[in-house]
Amino acid sequence: MKHTGTALASLAGLALSIGMVIGAASLSSADEAPGGDKTPCSQEQKQYDKAVDKYDRLQAKFAEEKKEAKEAEGTEDEKSEKREAKKAKKAKKAQAKRVEKKQAKLEKCQAEQEPTDEPTEPSEPAEPSEPAES
Repeated sequence: MKHTGTALASLAGLALSIGMVIGAASLSSADEAPGGDKTPCSQEQKQYDKAVDKYDRLQAKFAEEKKEAKEAEGTEDEKSEKREAKKAKKAKKAQAKRVEKKQAKLEKCQAEQEPTDEPTEPSEPAEPSEPAES
């Protein structure tokens, strides 16, 4: 019976430790929430990078599918391999459009963040005006 109590105490301690680790992890992930990022255009940059990464993966998949379709010529798998290559090409084309949209959104955000070179209105006149003669 004494060993059972020790084992239960160990399990309870382990469960408590795991709970503390999970709680700390959820707190740290809450600090990294999308609203917590203060740099301008960081969300747009993240979305653009993700879209480009997916495009690169689809491009590699399309190349592989195209190669498999070419190797399958004259076999009974030719039709299905060509279909897969066509689907990969279509997905790549759609992702390319998504990348373009994300890039445009990022560029727009970056343009909004850049200060304009032209002053809006000077607060003081550059030259003092001369008094008018009456």
